[in-house]
Amino acid sequence: MLGAALGFAKSGAEVALVIVTATEGGAVRTPGALMAVSRRGDSAGYVSGGCIDADVRLNAMEALNSGQLRKLRYGAGSPFLDIRLPCGGAIEILIVPNVTLETIAGMHERLDNRKTMRFAVLAAGDIQLDVAPGEAPLFQTVYYPKLSLRIAGRGADCIALARLASASGLNLHLQLPDEADFEAVRTAGIGRAERLTTPCSLAPVEDDSSTAFVLMFHDAHWEAALLKQALGGSAFFIGAVGSAKTHAKRCESLRAAGMSKRDIQRIRGPVGLVPSMRDASMLAISTLAEIVDAFHTKEAVHV
Repeated sequence: MLGAALGFAKSGAEVALVIVTATEGGAVRTPGALMAVSRRGDSAGYVSGGCIDADVRLNAMEALNSGQLRKLRYGAGSPFLDIRLPCGGAIEILIVPNVTLETIAGMHERLDNRKTMRFAVLAAGDIQLDVAPGEAPLFQTVYYPKLSLRIAGRGADCIALARLASASGLNLHLQLPDEADFEAVRTAGIGRAERLTTPCSLAPVEDDSSTAFVLMFHDAHWEAALLKQALGGSAFFIGAVGSAKTHAKRCESLRAAGMSKRDIQRIRGPVGLVPSMRDASMLAISTLAEIVDAFHTKEAVHV
């Protein structure tokens, strides 16, 4: 969304940022969700499931004309009696007009460089990226870098998860030992593919605290090296496919290889909300669902 807002601003258009500041009931978006609206009427992002977005765009364009902050509430307790939220809850938003190109670029740059981005809306209507002590902002929140997924594996399960992650817009890094898999994802343009050669010559990886690593094959020849590499980094999620019995054997092998109990306990297995499924696409959905759940739990704890 910030990339689109930056594009609006670079084209010379004045831009308003719409921020969800509070929700009640079953809202689709959580506080901190963003929408950008230009004076031309272009928009990116959304603040609901579609029930109020059109009205929000109109209000954002009016705020751009007036140059004044605008606070709105939709749903229960709202003055807009003709706009209903099917969920029965409420959404409060803050519209910040005429956000500068420099501010939008700074917000986008931090996340693009995979840095945590904190910002606040001050009473004067300015957006500040680092709130100074003593400030009393109208709203403040934290954004974390986009979820990244590193997959090491082979075969249908690995490729299915890679396709799903790519379609979901995740940053994707694939480590593939088989030539056929490597060529398939490279031809399809799925993520960044790396050909694995030997366990003792793994290339360095750059897992950060917004990276999940998944081992999508069971091969003792590779497992210890790949898991050790993941455990040595900052990945918030480390998982491996296989049955419960397979995972127990995996953990026993890692203990025998001298890996600590604490490290072994970080490995989730069998990975997936519904593990050990017969269909590769369903296993991919199950696995990605567990990763997304862990990612948002991590965000909630950090905030």
